[in-house]
Amino acid sequence: MKKNIGNALALYPTPLVVVGAMVNGKPNWLLVGYLGIIGHDQ
Repeated sequence: MKKNIGNALALYPTPLVVVGAMVNGKPNWLLVGYLGIIGHDQ
């Protein structure tokens, strides 16, 4: 179901990526992602 929210700023998420590395024999994980702001009035 679509709903008209009018002119508004919104957050636009993109997929996340898990990056891993071995540091001193232990696994180290980092979650990397990007979040942007979009305007629906354009």
